[in-house]
Amino acid sequence: MDPAKAKEIFNHLYADVSGSTLSLQGREAKGLTSKSFVYGEVTFDAFYKILNEMHPQPGETFCDLGSGTGKAVFMAYLLFQFSKTAGVELVETLYDAAIAVQKRFEKEFHPALAAELGDRKLAFYNADLLDVDISNVDVLFMNSTCFQEDLMAPLETKLESVKSGSRILVLSKPLKSTEFSLLKQEKEEFSWGQATCFYYTRN
Repeated sequence: MDPAKAKEIFNHLYADVSGSTLSLQGREAKGLTSKSFVYGEVTFDAFYKILNEMHPQPGETFCDLGSGTGKAVFMAYLLFQFSKTAGVELVETLYDAAIAVQKRFEKEFHPALAAELGDRKLAFYNADLLDVDISNVDVLFMNSTCFQEDLMAPLETKLESVKSGSRILVLSKPLKSTEFSLLKQEKEEFSWGQATCFYYTRN
């Protein structure tokens, strides 16, 4: 989809969605006090740029671990020809917001875009990111800026389950495992400020 058209749809869908407020409400409800749950969002222009650097190919799959209100998932769905884009989020208020946006999209926009979008699938899961199967994901994204070591360590082990050749994009926290090769790193601006993007491929 044309980026300008995708951005217009995206901005309309998320105009009244306050991820930071929903995150705070959801964390308080579940007693989640770890800094790993601190909320931050990608911006449309920055995410389009960095995801484009992963060279998505038609028919590949995309997954966002810790997907919040689903912004990165929707951008990937609209901008690239992934066969499936998915988001995994533990905090229920954020997951519920993503589902609400998805339903709104299906009602207000999908009918007119059905031919262009084809059979692309869009899915959100209310689950712990350490419990989901990511073995068949081609492009994986993590906004890991606030992830603490007690999460990053088991998460790196989890990431080793992806297939060879898969690309992984993480923010701020470089991977330590030798199972991944660093393609490049660069700084980008996000809602909370500047962060380093690390681009990897699974060996």
